[in-house]
Amino acid sequence: MKKLALIIILLIFGTSTAFAQSGDAKASSGSVYSKIGIGYPLPTSNSAAQSMGLLGVSFNDTFVGTIANPAHWGNTVYGLGVGEIGVDSYSASDGTGSVTNSNFSVGQFQLQLPIIRGELGVSGSFAPVTEAKFRTFEQKTIAIGDNIQGETIDFNLENRGSGGLNRAELGLGWRINSNISVGYATSLYFLSMDDSYVARFPQSPYRDVNFTIETSGHSFGHRVGTFIRLPNILQEDDQLGIGATIDFPVELNSERKQTGFINNGAVNLSKDLQNATGPIKLPMKVSGGVSYSPSNKLMVGLEGLYEGWSGYGNDFKPSEEQMFVDRYKMGLGVQYFPYVTGSTNFLSNFKYRAGASYDTGHLDIDGQRINTLKFAFGIGIRSPRSNSSIDLSFEYGIRGTQTSNLAQENIWGVRLTLNLAEVMFFRPKLQ
Repeated sequence: MKKLALIIILLIFGTSTAFAQSGDAKASSGSVYSKIGIGYPLPTSNSAAQSMGLLGVSFNDTFVGTIANPAHWGNTVYGLGVGEIGVDSYSASDGTGSVTNSNFSVGQFQLQLPIIRGELGVSGSFAPVTEAKFRTFEQKTIAIGDNIQGETIDFNLENRGSGGLNRAELGLGWRINSNISVGYATSLYFLSMDDSYVARFPQSPYRDVNFTIETSGHSFGHRVGTFIRLPNILQEDDQLGIGATIDFPVELNSERKQTGFINNGAVNLSKDLQNATGPIKLPMKVSGGVSYSPSNKLMVGLEGLYEGWSGYGNDFKPSEEQMFVDRYKMGLGVQYFPYVTGSTNFLSNFKYRAGASYDTGHLDIDGQRINTLKFAFGIGIRSPRSNSSIDLSFEYGIRGTQTSNLAQENIWGVRLTLNLAEVMFFRPKLQ
């Protein structure tokens, strides 16, 4: 039992840095980089912006709900509802092999309603902020015994993780005049993550060891936004949009609980594993951009964000803090709505969007930035009876590098978003 206890302790304190140190690690289920911290950051843009590689802070679609910029809610004319699901395929490879897996996810949900039509609006939403979904498998060797010539045994270590950080938000947007809008939102952040380990000893009499780390936390957050609309800049009926948002830093009041199992018999290891409470510090986020619409059928946007992840702190994983660096992201996209010309051609019935983005990432592992290059394309299918639509967006991205025994991921993503327009408040037939 002493040897078994030693193995348990070494597993607990040794596996936190196993990732990125071993080329034998393989991942499935989601991105292998979601293992670090509290998961990989997710975009919070609407379906239109995602299809263009943008954030959505510098433009507003009357019939598509958005949580990107609280200032846009002041332009709400009719009730809007948004629901999103997606599937991502990850093909990860390193110096020793490759693995392909898929991940189904449920995205944001939002209800956006006018209080004073076109002047004051309210939004309630739920959206994932980070996602941890991974499975790694490693083959390791450990020495046991009381002397230098002690016995060594081989074992397999499987690590599964799931969960992440989510945000429930309520906010107001106010359109001050025809050119300027502002908005504010308050949020409840809540963290829920499960990190389970299974150590198997196939060539020894030792029994399998299982233990799970559960991390939870919550806190309130705040963000503000502004949107400036400048019409008739270069020609009649064109428009320049300028938008910006600030998400203020958040400190989660977090708790860690750990339990272990041996041969399916519960063993309380909380004393050895040191259950604890402590803060997890999340950084400030600043996003902004400009969009230009020469007409109501065409728009081009350029947007970017900054996140100060170098200030990230996690009392439960202090050894990982050195991996976090400030994140920068830039996107360029275009959308085209041919149906506004009145054309009856079949291809003119859809909304078209395309774009690309480059993300430096928030991780630096062994001197290598985990950056992401993505290309996006989307098509909006309009309802024949209302202004509602179904948006399909497709993404292809390359993340990471094979340098320093790290993994490079090829990511294919498909999103389906239902945009319900004129919810609760309908457009009059005669106006």
